[in-house]
Amino acid sequence: MRVPAPYRFLAVFSVVMAASGSFAQGTGKVRMKIDPEANFEYVVDHRFRMRQLEVELATGTHHFSIWAPQRAIVDTNVVVENGRTLELALRLPYAQGFLVYQRELQAYRSRRRVQRLVPAIATGGTALWAALSYAKMKKAHDRLEDDRAAYTSGGSPHQIGVLKAETIPQHKEDFKRARTQYGIAAGTTLLCAGATAYLFWRTGKEKKPGFIDTEKIRFDGLSWTPGPNGGTWQGGLTWDLTR
Repeated sequence: MRVPAPYRFLAVFSVVMAASGSFAQGTGKVRMKIDPEANFEYVVDHRFRMRQLEVELATGTHHFSIWAPQRAIVDTNVVVENGRTLELALRLPYAQGFLVYQRELQAYRSRRRVQRLVPAIATGGTALWAALSYAKMKKAHDRLEDDRAAYTSGGSPHQIGVLKAETIPQHKEDFKRARTQYGIAAGTTLLCAGATAYLFWRTGKEKKPGFIDTEKIRFDGLSWTPGPNGGTWQGGLTWDLTR
């Protein structure tokens, strides 16, 4: 049976429209809610590197690789639905290398603090000891000088005898002990000051731990950028030269 031409046209048109509908693909949006909020970046479908907070994509499943400084890369899949906006909320964990760096830096600072603070406190303590010893020595010296002045100007034979036999010898011994103690305190202070200066110099030469963001190096790997000839592959390597 022969089908009239108008009906044949309608049938063909229906098939074409059905086929077009089956191949048509809508779009949806993905809104990024990432912690930390600043400086995060992401790569969509292993190709497109982006930073914007909202991206419009074709419907279907898309792969996201998300990174921020000092954080580990998080890979996840997102299903985009036609005409809908999906929120991608993630908290990026700290990279293992950064946690190791933090521990090494804390140990370095603690070690440096002890190596500098302890000798500095010791130097301050011995300096105080030396100052007190000097005051004690000066007091003993002044008392001995007073004894000698009293002996020279004394008019009483008994007073002169007591000064010569008891008082002056005793005060001489006190001055001798005070002078010895002051010498020990001053010498100890000099030794502590020298040790403090050496430790400050040595800790100043010690290398401070550095951090190389290996996650960024991995994230900067290969990404595809579209261009007039179909696009190009780009690779990146990051190295901190400020250390």
